[in-house]
Amino acid sequence: MKKMTAILSGLLLAASVLTACGGSKTETAAETGSAESGAVVSAAAEEGVLRIANIADYQTLDVHKTTADYTIPINVFDRLFEIVPTDDGSTTIENSLVEDYTVSEDGLTYDFTLKDGILFSDGTPLKASDVAYTIKRALTHPQTVQTDIYASIEGASELMDGSATELTGLTVTDDTHFTIKLDHPYAGFIGQLATPGAAIMSESITEAAGDDFGQEPSVTIGTGPYMLTEWTRNSQIVLEANPNYWGEQPDARKVIISIVPDPSTMSMMFQNGELDMLDGDEIDSAVFDATYRTSQYEDKIVSANRLATTYLALNEAVEPLDDVRVRKAIQMAIDRQTILDTVYSGAGSIVDGIYARGLIGFTEDNQGWLQYDPEGAKELLAEAGYADGFDLEISSDNSASSSVLLVLQIIQQNLEAVGIHVTIEPYDEASWLDYRKSGEMPSFVATWTADYNDPDNFIYTFFGSEENVVIRSLNYTDTDVINRVAQARTIIDDDERLAEYAALEAKIVKDDAAWVPLFSRSHLFVLGDRVESFTPHWAGYSAYILSSFKLAD
Repeated sequence: MKKMTAILSGLLLAASVLTACGGSKTETAAETGSAESGAVVSAAAEEGVLRIANIADYQTLDVHKTTADYTIPINVFDRLFEIVPTDDGSTTIENSLVEDYTVSEDGLTYDFTLKDGILFSDGTPLKASDVAYTIKRALTHPQTVQTDIYASIEGASELMDGSATELTGLTVTDDTHFTIKLDHPYAGFIGQLATPGAAIMSESITEAAGDDFGQEPSVTIGTGPYMLTEWTRNSQIVLEANPNYWGEQPDARKVIISIVPDPSTMSMMFQNGELDMLDGDEIDSAVFDATYRTSQYEDKIVSANRLATTYLALNEAVEPLDDVRVRKAIQMAIDRQTILDTVYSGAGSIVDGIYARGLIGFTEDNQGWLQYDPEGAKELLAEAGYADGFDLEISSDNSASSSVLLVLQIIQQNLEAVGIHVTIEPYDEASWLDYRKSGEMPSFVATWTADYNDPDNFIYTFFGSEENVVIRSLNYTDTDVINRVAQARTIIDDDERLAEYAALEAKIVKDDAAWVPLFSRSHLFVLGDRVESFTPHWAGYSAYILSSFKLAD
């Protein structure tokens, strides 16, 4: 135990040094408007200006091409529906662009009516044909990563594989009315239409923009509360309130998002009053604790429940991870509570399944079974023929924070203690994503955060098709379970559906050890003096609903 304590202390020190140094960032500080440049400071004098920061620049603002860069799209674009938090900590789905809708008794046909008078920020009207265009584009764009949202629509598979040129389940009646017919009942469909990836685009604007859509502000246009007016790569993004917005105008009339790659610089900018909110995820947790969990800031911290599960993925196509005993040994060998306490000061909770606490379908019946047991892990490895251990690569995204690196290092130490020799292999972000999508990545640590509040969003994403288990580099082999996951979304009775999801979770995680659950984390933010209040995203994203900021008078 003393040896492990010493190791953890050394790792914490290394992470703190990494965060404190961060390389020479004089140029970055100037670009992002530190006290030296005065760019952001002068903006602070303007009434209604909100200044926040992101640690990395966005790759694209086209939601059909990303599942990560959501801050700009969720504010520039609207969806047909929105998921909003409730006072009791749960969520509800509210109409957004949709005025009204009906669902047939068999759960297959949805008739929608759009609100009248909604305009894109350039003044052109929203039409039902724009909705149809958006759906078809998400299914057919060569770089799309959002096909799951609309895959249950009748004819979607034929459109995607090129055997059809029209989506048979989508009919536009006039400018405000359209109908969607599913190929099977799906209780989570409306929730899917509220996800960030379901942002509605203008057909004429998007087609005219071509490859510039999502890259150039002047052609990245939606109906949302904000317009994108500036994007200086690796420096800053500027949004301004959309004067044509159909809803309530936001309190922050202008938002400046500075790109600050160095966490210590970002923290200092906040302390100097150059930023109005600090995202705890963007700086090392040890630094956050030492600096902000203090009497000076205790009344300024906002905590959000994160509907997210951090997990270790194991590729069953890679020996010896194809042996369930080896996978169970890895589950037992990781001291998850120590990781949560050491890296994140205990801000979160251990989970023993796929679903995050707070997610519809989460059940305590599937909790409490997985215990830290290194001796039991050694016994399983010996039984499987690996008493002397084996080599394992954990693939790392080199843009990950120092906190994530520390998580990987502790897992490395845990597994080394039972004889598994781990190499943490770094890749640049694009290469890491391509490697994972190839189905060949041996193992990795990642966090999945809910797009919509339904267990289908978790379990189907990873285990709902033979394609999904490959592109997540899981290569889970039980086709019967894969088919059950796909069929579960067609169950109309909600109690029956959730019971099946619970049974599938237990089968996949407990029986088959196809998923190594780690924990769900809380998400902490610190507000500056210029912010009176802020409501975090219902799922705990670092993608902020900018209209939820209320500035101090």
